[in-house]
Amino acid sequence: MTSSRLFIRIAKLALLFTYLIVLAGGFVRMTGSGMGCPDWPKCFGLLIPPVSESQIKWSAGQEYTSNHMLIHNDTLWIAKKNFISTSSFDKNNWKPFEKHNYAKFNVFHTWAEYINRCIGAIAGLFVIALFFNSAFNKLNSYQTFGSLLLLILFGVQAWIGGEVVFSVLDPFKITIHMFVALIIVSILFVLIHIADKSIVENKPSLNNNFNKLIILTLLFSLIQIYFGTQVREFIDSLPSDKSIWMLEINNSQINIHQLVAVFVFILNIYLCVYLAGKFNSFKEIPTEIVYIFSTILILVISGVIMLNFNFPGFAQLVHLFSAFVLFGAQFSLFLKFKFS
Repeated sequence: MTSSRLFIRIAKLALLFTYLIVLAGGFVRMTGSGMGCPDWPKCFGLLIPPVSESQIKWSAGQEYTSNHMLIHNDTLWIAKKNFISTSSFDKNNWKPFEKHNYAKFNVFHTWAEYINRCIGAIAGLFVIALFFNSAFNKLNSYQTFGSLLLLILFGVQAWIGGEVVFSVLDPFKITIHMFVALIIVSILFVLIHIADKSIVENKPSLNNNFNKLIILTLLFSLIQIYFGTQVREFIDSLPSDKSIWMLEINNSQINIHQLVAVFVFILNIYLCVYLAGKFNSFKEIPTEIVYIFSTILILVISGVIMLNFNFPGFAQLVHLFSAFVLFGAQFSLFLKFKFS
């Protein structure tokens, strides 16, 4: 296998796991598991998180290691050193966790968040492999620089992930976390496009109107994602009783989100019809068109379900993930026809 083909395979695996991170992150949000691990990057100070509450509760005659965490008297404590506990809780061996005061344990939430982090770690390993592949095999400077930038962004994303936890899921930091993921996805598509020497077979001639259309479609999708995050922040501020949500939603930014959604739908459908009409057969149509058409319908359906059925968690997950898939398909199409 040539170094270029290996580069493409690693980049595609990194892209796949980046999307899996988005999916896992959406699942964590759907299940309210974001604080399942109250620290970062470990989970309750452990490499392998606890499987029962007894592991994070104080008990006499128990061996504790440095940085081990437990919940005692509704407070999160962290061990100062290695020791064996005596007959009573000795505060000299512990210090309160200072990043936040969240002190709850739910084994499902803990493992949901832990799996999310594991997927992120695997994606990070592929990004590291991508950088070393480009550096040691002396690929072109765009691939090397892009891989380095990607590596830096993954480090920044990991840091932001820690800040999200320490802030007890601050909505603004979650939004930043998501947009950095969009940048990472975009860079991966660019790297794959640069490394892949193949071009679109029977590529039709497209005028400047297509360039304007695809750029406008991408722009409106980003605007829609932004207002989607505003809706999410608004929902996060509402009381837990979903039965009263609709009374508040009518006066929220969800109305702007719905308005932009109309333009996003029209632009994407027009893009699909316009580009599909340039090919002689269905087999020649780029797969991105299928993804765009499918996800835009899923976005509409999931949006309607959320509004009419008190925002079920599964619909939120589908809506979020579909938005990422839609953006990726649009951006891939843009690269394929604009720069091929």
